[in-house]
Amino acid sequence: MKSPSTLIALTALCQSASTLAFAPTSTGERASKTRCEASRRDFLSTAVTTAGIAASSATLLTPLPGAAKGLGEGGLPDGAAQFSRVIKVKAQLKSVAKRVAEQPDDITKEEWDKIDDFLRTVYSAGNDMKVISKGIFDPSKKEKADEDIKLLQKVVQAAQKPVAQKDVKGFSAIASKADGLFDDFLDQLRDVPDEL
Repeated sequence: MKSPSTLIALTALCQSASTLAFAPTSTGERASKTRCEASRRDFLSTAVTTAGIAASSATLLTPLPGAAKGLGEGGLPDGAAQFSRVIKVKAQLKSVAKRVAEQPDDITKEEWDKIDDFLRTVYSAGNDMKVISKGIFDPSKKEKADEDIKLLQKVVQAAQKPVAQKDVKGFSAIASKADGLFDDFLDQLRDVPDEL
């Protein structure tokens, strides 16, 4: 991307060239007027135009604080960032549960340790869910969402025991329960009536 100063210089050159190219000439003047012979009026109009373009391009080229950052770097506004993280954690939980269920003998001690670390991420998704639930205005749905969040965090805490014991069936059952709580929470966010 070109810097604003480069854009200003290019604009000034283009503007002065176009001003000279289309400047009216009298019948006695020659059409081969050079840039050095430009009048003060041409210079002032070029300077004013260039200053206006520079001011507007500086405004347009300045990135917005949220737009400058990527999705994973906090570039989304509050609420949307938390929702995105919750959706990602839910998908990752399904992936981890599938890996544990389908290939239990291939999971090493290091992988079980990583699963234990991932449970902390799932637990912190509950904090993101608390932020999201602030946007629920129906009192019954808000209460149910809060219950889902508390239960999810308790279930995740309970999952640490099967992970520490490398209990595949115990972890799979708890992961399934957590996935159901994610689904139930997301159902509470819907505000479209069931009749539609």
